[in-house]
Amino acid sequence: MPSGPLVKATALHKTYRTGADEPIRACDDVSVEVERGEIVAVTGPSGSGKSTLLHLIGALDSPDDGTIVVDGTEITALKRRRLPEYRRRIGFVFQRFHLLPTLTAADNVAAPLLPYKTAFDKHAKAAELLDAVGLKGRETALPAKLSGGQQQRVAIARALVNDPVLLLADEPTGNLDSRTGEEIVDMLFELRERLGTTMMIATHDAGLAERCDRVVRVRDGKVTDA
Repeated sequence: MPSGPLVKATALHKTYRTGADEPIRACDDVSVEVERGEIVAVTGPSGSGKSTLLHLIGALDSPDDGTIVVDGTEITALKRRRLPEYRRRIGFVFQRFHLLPTLTAADNVAAPLLPYKTAFDKHAKAAELLDAVGLKGRETALPAKLSGGQQQRVAIARALVNDPVLLLADEPTGNLDSRTGEEIVDMLFELRERLGTTMMIATHDAGLAERCDRVVRVRDGKVTDA
């Protein structure tokens, strides 16, 4: 296992240009480190750069400048063809659940594994993860038959199916009522205790941020407090 922090992002810059509008500086000299097993909240106003930071670390987008090292791999130096291999080591959870409506809960969880050969039974692992997120017995349910909170639990199970070194969650409670949101937060922390998963969570939820090990605050693309 490489020594040092699991995530080390240094001097990240990212600017978006949309037609004739003024360029949007989403990351402006951002540097962040995350230790192994840590849960870090990334907070700030809408448009502050929270999601952009997670997308850069997850290689869903690339910075204009700066370096990102995750688990000893400098992802900003990887060839484009190597990025899908890296992304398979990262779990992604979004505000919108992005479940496939025609697939059962178990099939949605197993979906990221289907193109690959594995040394284990894909559907057995999906069932195990659904049990871990409190959905034992709902393996054959379609998303339309699940509540919003249950759909987010399926999405979290799917994010964990590749045993990721890092879980990136972008507003995971944003589409949920407060009680269901608290249940999802409780579950994320239980999973950290059980699996040791390192997490970065972009959130407006002050209660969620307070429970995290550390809070990184961003505004106008800059880290104001880490």
